[in-house]
Amino acid sequence: MKRIALDTFTDLELCDLLRESSHRTLKYIYDKHWQSLYQHSYKFLKDEELAKDVVQEVFFDFWKRREELKIDNIRAYLFQSVRFQSLKNLRRLDNLDIHEVHFENFLSSNNTQEQLDFDELNLVIKNSLNELPEKYRQMFEMSKFEHLSNKEIAERFSLSTRTVEWYLLKISKHLKTSLAYCSHLLIALFA
Repeated sequence: MKRIALDTFTDLELCDLLRESSHRTLKYIYDKHWQSLYQHSYKFLKDEELAKDVVQEVFFDFWKRREELKIDNIRAYLFQSVRFQSLKNLRRLDNLDIHEVHFENFLSSNNTQEQLDFDELNLVIKNSLNELPEKYRQMFEMSKFEHLSNKEIAERFSLSTRTVEWYLLKISKHLKTSLAYCSHLLIALFA
């Protein structure tokens, strides 16, 4: 059976193919738009890794929502999603800067309840990391604690950089879910 070139399809037809769980279609859209989406995100964030994370997250959401999408212009949709995610990350980073002072004050304080909350939060993070397969945990530790780039991690595991990015996105989502259950601790620590 002869494969039809995907560049002959309209965006609505590509969305129909995505709904049928066509990985080939997703890869085509990803390859076609990744670089320009990354550059768009980088303009906002001025951080290579964060810009890559934003684009990965947008494509992850795009794939997850493929069954409900009816898009006339995939490029415009993806650019709007990247812009939204980039701005959302900027707001989060601004909030982190604001709370950094509170965190430093917390570290220097001797408040027993705050220390217990902090210890509990550390335990939740540690347990969440221990739920991950060894390879995932190693990738996360290399990225966050050893500050290795995705390319360096990919070389150590003999994987593509994009595969490492995908794993790190999945790990981040796992940790966010785990941390959502202890949001009361985060509020107590940074209120």
